[in-house]
Amino acid sequence: MGCVSSSFLEDEERIVRPALSHHIVSLTSTTYGLLTTLDHSTLPQTPSPPPPPPPPPSLTPSLPHLPLRSEPEIINSWELMAGLDSSTPTNTPMPRRLPNKQHSHPARTHSSHSHRALLFSAPSTEPKPEKNEHAVVLYTTTLRGVRKTFEDCNAVRSALQGLGVAVKEKDVSMDLGFLEELREMMKGRKDGFVVPRLLVKGRYVGGVEEVMRLHEEGELARLVEGLPRVRAGGVCDGCGGVMFLPCFHCSGSRKVVVVLEVGKGCVAVGKEKVLRCPECNENGLVLCPICS
Repeated sequence: MGCVSSSFLEDEERIVRPALSHHIVSLTSTTYGLLTTLDHSTLPQTPSPPPPPPPPPSLTPSLPHLPLRSEPEIINSWELMAGLDSSTPTNTPMPRRLPNKQHSHPARTHSSHSHRALLFSAPSTEPKPEKNEHAVVLYTTTLRGVRKTFEDCNAVRSALQGLGVAVKEKDVSMDLGFLEELREMMKGRKDGFVVPRLLVKGRYVGGVEEVMRLHEEGELARLVEGLPRVRAGGVCDGCGGVMFLPCFHCSGSRKVVVVLEVGKGCVAVGKEKVLRCPECNENGLVLCPICS
């Protein structure tokens, strides 16, 4: 263009273009190797990872190499049994063990046989506290004061329950009247009136030693044959098997209030007085009317 301003612009383009153009420089092989070494030296050197730790030694002892099993040996049983006698019995009878008469006690054996004969003999003529010809009566206690007595009572009770027979149990710790009955029945006997004591069909059987001996010999089941059995309904609905209930008259307080009449031939004047309940025992209990 012919103006002045356009000439200045063309001069600026001539100056700027050579400055922005690329320059090519030829380098020798030694210079290129120096530049390569400088480039590698500027890179950050990362430390090499540590070597892995050695594995821990094994704690299990090395098992020795067992030799291989040989082939099983074949045994012909017919060859082993060829010389045996076929008439030999397979089971030899065991010799019958005879009782040792040298160490047996003659008095104890005679007393046990005589006691068993009395039990299966005619009805006894001993005085009975009540009619028990068709019942099993057991005098026992539920107190744990004397451990041996408590365990003996449990042993006899368990033996009778295992036979399934109905037992009329009389706890001397719950009613002193039962203790008086036992003392009256055992009067004159050398073994005293220590519980437990068993009566079957009105006959006196004995204490824990006699009952357990008969039970082991199977004679106790014969004694209770024909007697009432325990009903298949569990415990009693009235007392829950305890056989005692609080008194229905005094509610277990053992005290009743009575009204005394004063005067004769005229209007009676009431006067109250507290008296001892005549219906219950010393503990304020009465026998269950359902199971007793």
